[in-house]
Amino acid sequence: MLTLNTAGKSETEAVNLVREVVMKNSENELKILIEGPLQAEYIKNFLATQGFDNILPEDDEGLLYLMASRPKQQEKKAKTDADDKEYKQDKLEQETEQPAPKPEKKFAAIKNSTGVLISCETGKYTQKFYRNFLSSLIKAENKPDILALINGAVKLAAYNSQTCDFLKKLEAQGVKIFISEACADRLAMTGAIGAGVIIDMSEILDEIFACDKVISV
Repeated sequence: MLTLNTAGKSETEAVNLVREVVMKNSENELKILIEGPLQAEYIKNFLATQGFDNILPEDDEGLLYLMASRPKQQEKKAKTDADDKEYKQDKLEQETEQPAPKPEKKFAAIKNSTGVLISCETGKYTQKFYRNFLSSLIKAENKPDILALINGAVKLAAYNSQTCDFLKKLEAQGVKIFISEACADRLAMTGAIGAGVIIDMSEILDEIFACDKVISV
């Protein structure tokens, strides 16, 4: 069993530490000293994507721990999947002499369309602002066609966030919610998104540039 200490670290730093250890080791049992409930949620979300299906909090003489384990066959399966993926990629490269040219994308501004781009880092001082902002969008008569989340703003779409329900309501009202794939992956949140669609950053920019008006928050 590996023992890690993420106390005193931010949620992002804690997840990155756990990610580094999991990727470099084949250990199927972890004991992680945590800072508190919020940090624990971020770590649990990442571990779930790595096959850990038994993640429980424990108290050891006043210290908070996460005890995580996964079936041993998970390691073997992950290695098999990786080898299979590498084999298919090598075979494809050998069979393909020259990739077919991709059709050139042509975008024209969509008349009277509006895009909202949120890229600011979220924190305890900005959560209230984003809740009020999204709540106002829900009530507004004229809504944006697209709302894109990049950088730390992807946390707004986390299924356990205070803003996820607002985004779901906007989706129900016809607003397209786009989440940056690269940013979600960097924050280990790919499996924790509860609203919107995860797409490549270039696709987000294509959608935003096609809007007649763009608002950056």
